[in-house]
Amino acid sequence: MKINHKFLDKIDHKIVILFFFILFSSLSYLYLNSFDDYYDDWNFFFTVDATVSDEENWQRHYYGDRGDGAILKEAYPWVFTYITKYLLKIIGYSVENTHYFLLVFSILSIIIFYKLSSLIKDNIKFKIIVLTLFSLNLFLIRELNSFRPHSLTLFLSLVSSFYYIKLFVLKSKEKKNLIIYFLSTLLMLTLWPQSVAIFIGQIIFAMIFLNLKKIFLISFIFFCYIFLNLDYLIYLSGGVGTGEFGYTPLELKFFTNYFFRTFFGSIIFGAFMLILFSFFLIKKIMSLNVRLNFKFIKEIRKKELTPVNYLLVVILSIYLVGITYSLLRTSIMAPKYFIPLLPLIILWIGYYLHLTKNNNLFFCTIFLAFINCIIFWKDIPIDRPPMREALKTIYDEDKNIKQVFTTERPAFNNFLSNYRFAQKNGFVINNLNKFSEKNIQKNFAILCLNNPRFAVGNLNLEDDEKCIESYKKNNFILIKTTKIDDFMIHFIKYNKQLK
Repeated sequence: MKINHKFLDKIDHKIVILFFFILFSSLSYLYLNSFDDYYDDWNFFFTVDATVSDEENWQRHYYGDRGDGAILKEAYPWVFTYITKYLLKIIGYSVENTHYFLLVFSILSIIIFYKLSSLIKDNIKFKIIVLTLFSLNLFLIRELNSFRPHSLTLFLSLVSSFYYIKLFVLKSKEKKNLIIYFLSTLLMLTLWPQSVAIFIGQIIFAMIFLNLKKIFLISFIFFCYIFLNLDYLIYLSGGVGTGEFGYTPLELKFFTNYFFRTFFGSIIFGAFMLILFSFFLIKKIMSLNVRLNFKFIKEIRKKELTPVNYLLVVILSIYLVGITYSLLRTSIMAPKYFIPLLPLIILWIGYYLHLTKNNNLFFCTIFLAFINCIIFWKDIPIDRPPMREALKTIYDEDKNIKQVFTTERPAFNNFLSNYRFAQKNGFVINNLNKFSEKNIQKNFAILCLNNPRFAVGNLNLEDDEKCIESYKKNNFILIKTTKIDDFMIHFIKYNKQLK
């Protein structure tokens, strides 16, 4: 299949970015409205509660207070906690508003990704392939919607790479480029400590291709980071982020897929992209004609100082740092910790794909990206309890029910209470232990997590005993029991006269 390059050259690049901007934004919005959240999101939302004092937020983040005696410390920096809290104080503390806040940075990321692609190669064929792979990437769509600093970190990492290339590869001398690079990199490191891997990649690239002055200039950011985040680094050194949070072991199977299976949403498409990456990497290494002498090093420093080689050095450095840290301290080998790595891989593969004369490979990659997105759209790694469906089930059964009691922890109840649907319909949600007959005016509901899939998998277990027993109390008259995925809901009439 031949590509009409004259036709492609006539395509307005603005139309291309507009199409993919709408595609990625639509898929991200569709995802957050199609799937609910789970345990990690409940805890984050509880931690950033905009209705409590800063001292209480600190108690929940630093000391891990979950409101019921349970302890679960947050490993991400508290800067993000307070950024999120104060934004939610302005726009409103709700589950949906938190998603929309994170969605903004997801959408901004594809714009910066497009600008970064222009620095790599201002070619429409190249932009089509990389924007296709970015916009249809299920891992990005899913993870950037999670209640973590992922979307903001990705945005800042792309900004950092964009201005690094402008400054040190393309040698732009504008002061604003240096200022934006410095601030974006510092904030990136502050929000997500795993971003240090990207920064180390930038330093390694500088050591290979740049002079000592620029190496020290880039390294200065790291000293600023340590100075501004010393309290957080001490906090991590006390155990958080080491043994307590080392739940992602480095296993031999990592070296068979290098996150590509997760990054690209399926075994088949991940394997396809890994084969492409490996082929282009081997081809690149062979083209260098490596020789162990100073003349070769001097030639490399001059000839290979290119934006696309910046991508490769940072990609390999991130893997090296992740593996080394996991071997020496505690394992951090989870794909979600290295989300900024994925766009760099997409750009690097896309660059060599657009150069290949095999247009069938080019179109095959685009076709597989679309098919992969469609087939595996609902194939989420962790099944989430349908919390919005549970609220609507209660509302549809009896619109007069305003009180809902659960058998769950404060973080779950807080999350459920702050869906817009719950706020709009005046639901008051508390733990069943706080039941008081003084506050009961009408019928009420008891909601119980009934062997949720995120906890037990797809095992066909009998109903949880705590759910069966939850309504068996004095003066409780069972009207009806309804079961949906992950939940058992009892509709109760309270009879004060019953003994």
